[in-house]
Amino acid sequence: MFNTAIKYGTYPRNVKRGIACLTLGWIVHLAFYFKFFTGEVLVRSDYLMVVIGIAICYFVASINPWARALSFFFNIGILVIYLALLVFQKSDFELQVLTIAVIVLFALATYYLLRKDTAEFFRSFNADKTQGIEKKT
Repeated sequence: MFNTAIKYGTYPRNVKRGIACLTLGWIVHLAFYFKFFTGEVLVRSDYLMVVIGIAICYFVASINPWARALSFFFNIGILVIYLALLVFQKSDFELQVLTIAVIVLFALATYYLLRKDTAEFFRSFNADKTQGIEKKT
């Protein structure tokens, strides 16, 4: 259920791109969030968002299929929020650039993680582990 070894150098190019875009997307999203939306005192949900972002990036990077599926759920939610911000915000250039950066990074991460070759890599990477469990039982 949990792979703990991250062998980033051995992953195919599109898997690496998906993981890199996902990680950069979360970094830019968190920087955006903490710069523009938090108050002087951080609340519990602020800490939870950081933990969720780190956990999703870690578990996707360690090629857990369930984490890949979970990342789609969060990616779509973040994309919808930032697209709404882009459409409805009347703000400065810096805010618009960060909004577009988050949209592009999460869209690219979703694209690369949805690709057929990436899905096959996630399936084949974990096939040995599930077959080993089935043989033991």
